[in-house]
Amino acid sequence: MSARMLMLGAALLALAGSTARAQEGDLDDRLVALTYHKLTSKPLDLEASAQQSDAVRRASNFDRPDVTRAEAERLGRDLAAADGRHEFSVRVSDNISEYDHARGEFSVSLFKPGMYLQSDAFRQQYLIVFDNAESARAIAMPKEQARAFDTRLNQGGRGVVDEIHFRVVGDGDPSGAVTGQNVVRATLVSVRVLDRAGAVLFTPTLSAVLFTPTLSAAPATASSSPSAAATPAFDLVHADVAGLKVGVKAKDFEATVGRLFGKVSRVKRSDGWYPGYAALLEVNSMGCMSIPGRRHGGEPGNVCVTAYLDGDDVVRGVRIERMFSFLDPETFRSTLVRRYGAVSGAKEAGGYQLGWGPEIDPKLAYSSSGPHTALTATYAADEDMMSSSLNTAPRIRVTLQLVDAGWAASKK
Repeated sequence: MSARMLMLGAALLALAGSTARAQEGDLDDRLVALTYHKLTSKPLDLEASAQQSDAVRRASNFDRPDVTRAEAERLGRDLAAADGRHEFSVRVSDNISEYDHARGEFSVSLFKPGMYLQSDAFRQQYLIVFDNAESARAIAMPKEQARAFDTRLNQGGRGVVDEIHFRVVGDGDPSGAVTGQNVVRATLVSVRVLDRAGAVLFTPTLSAVLFTPTLSAAPATASSSPSAAATPAFDLVHADVAGLKVGVKAKDFEATVGRLFGKVSRVKRSDGWYPGYAALLEVNSMGCMSIPGRRHGGEPGNVCVTAYLDGDDVVRGVRIERMFSFLDPETFRSTLVRRYGAVSGAKEAGGYQLGWGPEIDPKLAYSSSGPHTALTATYAADEDMMSSSLNTAPRIRVTLQLVDAGWAASKK
């Protein structure tokens, strides 16, 4: 296997997230799950969940149906009573990074993007992420102090215990780094980082702002600390993909795209299109994919553009694709989060997809598996015969698609 293929595999594994677990018996996993289902309205199969209880497993075959029914009813009452104001507490074994000389800080591992706290209930995994984790991640200090702190960490193998209090607030990782069926969004209420002897090493000042991504590699200062930073918010009105916007006249869009990317072709409406689309404009329509038997296609650097027009010749959807010889998926994620802010959805299905903005009709979405949001970004490998036989790394196709969500809502 080539070195580049190993790089791609390692990058994708890193993007899948890293887990931490609560110390034995230190988290009410069942209540975390119930609170999550209550707040998000995600369905929970009460009967199937009840069958996992100790009471049902201990019951005889004769009594099991009645015990299951009673447990399901109890579970339903507990679900109805779950309260988002409940404060959970947990202690987690963790570690602290080496000193980052460029940034002037250490990092608490659990609070880095892609990390989550795993909770197990009802034979399901619940991945807990913290929307204000960035404000607890960095232990900033000048180099003179860092030397002694680093020595102290090394004496304990850099291992620490995070003492955490948090509340469950919703669904999904706003950084887009953790995906899965049950991603529990939580907010840190208080954090203490302790050494193995229980002495306090660090007590961060937590941001009340939800999710503030790291924006630069500059050393931390009082004015640039996470708690002082403003949260990026997705702005649908002013959103663009590579400078291209929806809501503009087709003739203006065509002139801009032609100047930037080359010859523009107009295609009439075809069967299977979204009902509101009347035509499309496209540039290099087949240039961003590898086709067996075709000499050219999918070369790194290729750019392909598609714009969907309504009956008034206004751009209502725009998609831009670019081919890369290699792109680290974490670079893809972090760059786009810095550009567009906290994500509203993330999926891993046929690639890695991030979404921002309001929900749209699934027929308008780039991928049927989601996210079904106004803006989506997709990272996918473009396989050919060489890459699929492991002789070379696959090229990477990045696709950004923006839909005029206001226009689409008016069509319902």
